[in-house]
Amino acid sequence: MFLLKEGSQYRLKFSFIVSNNIVSGLKYTNVVWKTGIRVDSTKKMLGTYSPQQEPYTYELEEEITPSGLFARGTYSARTKFVDDDRKCYLDATYRFEIQKNWPTPH
Repeated sequence: MFLLKEGSQYRLKFSFIVSNNIVSGLKYTNVVWKTGIRVDSTKKMLGTYSPQQEPYTYELEEEITPSGLFARGTYSARTKFVDDDRKCYLDATYRFEIQKNWPTPH
């Protein structure tokens, strides 16, 4: 679990290596829930990638975390990377919390 401050700007950046075979039509999906209700869904076509030793990087557009009393709280999410052949390269769930302020160190 990680914390986000409401109203903060952020940008996701992915780095990955393609080792053996061409990855055709790689898609990123991310679905976010709060108290069991889907509150956000993102789907993005990343493209086709050939094998190479250097990592590829892909940056999404800048976004802003929601703000306000109803935006605060704990969220769960599921991220997947799947190609055109429906081969799944990553399927991960995670949790995060949106707070009004950063916690103060003790």
